[in-house]
Amino acid sequence: MKKPHISLFLTITAMFFSFTLGFFLGRNPAAGTISVSVPSALQTIPTESTAPSAQTSAPTQGISFPIDINTATEEDFQALPGIGEVLAQRIVAYRQEHGTFRAVEELMNVEGIGEKRITQILDLITIGG
Repeated sequence: MKKPHISLFLTITAMFFSFTLGFFLGRNPAAGTISVSVPSALQTIPTESTAPSAQTSAPTQGISFPIDINTATEEDFQALPGIGEVLAQRIVAYRQEHGTFRAVEELMNVEGIGEKRITQILDLITIGG
């Protein structure tokens, strides 16, 4: 039997270690990191005309859920998903005409509100706070 040449074994081992060492040393630790800088002359500050005004702010500011459907305003109703300005007016008009709601399901008596819409807003409304 011939003994394997030790030089062949050492050569293969040296190639393996050099490849592995090169792999670890050649890695770039900053790879994937991108730094972007914008010169201050090109930076802009929003003007007052582009800043949102108090009138255009969302109607949901200051509204806490669940809302009481017997005391809610049109703005409160508009904060609910699927309830727009017209539907909010209908709800308030129905309440003024028929008195306070005795059950949440009574909202389905308002034109435009069905079971699907009630299930959408059920967790967001209450009767008597």
